[in-house]
Amino acid sequence: MEHNENADLRFGIVAGIYYDLLGKKLPKQVDLLEEWFPGLIVRIRDTDGSFKEEPEYIDREYVIEVSRYNGYLYTGGDRRISYITGQLTGTSRSNSEKERRTADLVRRHVSRRLANETETFLQFYESAQARLFELTEEQINDLHKRLWYFAFDLFDRYNGMEEYDRDNEPAALDEDVSDRIIYNTLYQLNRYDAEGLINAWLWLLTGSLLRNEAGRLTRNYDSSWVPLYRPPSETGTLEDQLRFLLFPEEYESVYYGDTKEARFPGIEWYCDNCGDHLNLQEGFDDRLPVWQCRRCGVLNPLDDAHIFESEEDARIGRHIREPDPADESDE
Repeated sequence: MEHNENADLRFGIVAGIYYDLLGKKLPKQVDLLEEWFPGLIVRIRDTDGSFKEEPEYIDREYVIEVSRYNGYLYTGGDRRISYITGQLTGTSRSNSEKERRTADLVRRHVSRRLANETETFLQFYESAQARLFELTEEQINDLHKRLWYFAFDLFDRYNGMEEYDRDNEPAALDEDVSDRIIYNTLYQLNRYDAEGLINAWLWLLTGSLLRNEAGRLTRNYDSSWVPLYRPPSETGTLEDQLRFLLFPEEYESVYYGDTKEARFPGIEWYCDNCGDHLNLQEGFDDRLPVWQCRRCGVLNPLDDAHIFESEEDARIGRHIREPDPADESDE
């Protein structure tokens, strides 16, 4: 499979991977948004679809209202809507600063909904899941390979860009946001399972649409996203983080934390799945609500309810350790 030197984190390009896999033409902008983000950006009027109705962008609701006509969403050649959807999908670029700002407002609105409305995000997740589960085993393997190459092509592109060129791109991406999207995409693909493939697809698809607003989602913990806190590395660069992810045998996990700043001083944490000593994993911080085991990837809650006096107590789920009054008196 050839690498794509022009790989770009734009929604239309990412979605095109799926349609190219199926040998289908990329849908029109409004249809494309509705197919992958049903009900989030496009609101379909309740009509019989036998006549044309002019579309409308509702400013205060950040939604595009359209009608179906002969089975398709009718946009009527509305220039403003074309500009807005072109900005969102990246399939066309307008010189209108007003519509660029409008697209950013839509992104902000969608990111807030996905971050704060769990049911909305789950519906979106289930919609994407259903589509990928319709693929044959051969197509699933092909999609995994395509996403893998695409993520690395993104890394090569952004890693090789001059800061000036990157900052002056249309809808330029913050470096930390693009790094997080690329890292988590490859992390999920590296799991080599169905859930990992779905999550990788969601990282690329949602990140490409929301652009910098995707940072809002990465700051909220959700098991469907599995955002990783402080990916291990020696230099902090994405390149080093990916080396640790793909070649962990080359690294030695060392804990550099300060127990005086720990939320649970004196408590040793072990992975609920593989039993690995979490305190010794690089970057471990018990002030986080959840820690993802560097060895097996399982999520481990870090709270009072998961502290036990012994392995036997942990096994039967009794005798949960209560805070020591002497610890509190020392504060």
